[in-house]
Amino acid sequence: MHERYGVWKDSINCLFGVEADKTVREENFTSSIESHLFGSLMLMDVKSRQQSFERAYSQIAGNGMDHYGVGLYTNGTVHCETGKGGTEIKRNGLVVYDLTQPFIAQTSDLQTLTLVIPRPLVEELLHQPNDHCIRFLDPGDPMVRMLRDQLISLHKNVRSLTHQQSSTVEKIFALMFANCINTATGLTRETSHQRNGIMNMVRMRRYFRDNLGSPDLNPRQAAHDLGVSRSKLYNYFAPYGGVYNYIRDMRLRQAISLLNDPLRARSSIYDIALECGFSSDASFIRAFREKYDTTPGEVRNGAVVNERQTTNTNDLVDKRYESWLYGLI
Repeated sequence: MHERYGVWKDSINCLFGVEADKTVREENFTSSIESHLFGSLMLMDVKSRQQSFERAYSQIAGNGMDHYGVGLYTNGTVHCETGKGGTEIKRNGLVVYDLTQPFIAQTSDLQTLTLVIPRPLVEELLHQPNDHCIRFLDPGDPMVRMLRDQLISLHKNVRSLTHQQSSTVEKIFALMFANCINTATGLTRETSHQRNGIMNMVRMRRYFRDNLGSPDLNPRQAAHDLGVSRSKLYNYFAPYGGVYNYIRDMRLRQAISLLNDPLRARSSIYDIALECGFSSDASFIRAFREKYDTTPGEVRNGAVVNERQTTNTNDLVDKRYESWLYGLI
């Protein structure tokens, strides 16, 4: 019994850092994770006691997960003071997580179904892909109710899905998820001119992603290649802290993925810096430290990720879901 909370905290650390009151930790603490991997998606059925959980910058850097999660609380509730669309999940509502952004939230005793979705699967379908860190989706929206029903149905049928069927399910959930998010932000009811602006933003983000490795990528070159004025480009990316900040964050996100890729273990920090578009390893390390308060070398060496404290119980706990999560692309 005295080891249960430690095993839980150790295991779930691939997603969140958790803390619980002493009485919760020591008195009949229980938790379980039932996970299913199909295609590039993962469904988790999680049961646990009340606790606070957070996603910190050091943790984001430490495991490089570039995913969204959409959660349905079949029992209990979740609260977040900085949540969008409210501060607490409504009955029959959903909550969206962005694992590339920090947050802190609290739960009661809970059971939740959470679908983990790789960002590349849905990013170009979203009008504002970086604006959904703890977003509560209203069950009054019919699309939210339909997505909720789909999650329940998926959980009932996931064990019997074929590979071909999984591919179809991917597309269905990507479209459903994007529609719920876009409706929640209110952008689907904007004018035709504003919709054109959204499509331009998608085109620009795709351009930057395709050219991240070029050291010559800058606002002037981007404006020329995209056929827009620099002032318009600056206006589009003002909500992201400016064009340079947006490019830097995308490069750092790509770098985290490479640093955590076992197949790139022999690549030097310098090679990764150049591949991500930095002019030198010094500029890369400086930008990385400013963003994540750690260094690329520490991330690669695993210094950021908490070491396991319950090695004597590791063989007794099935933790395949952790490897599955890291393998989602």
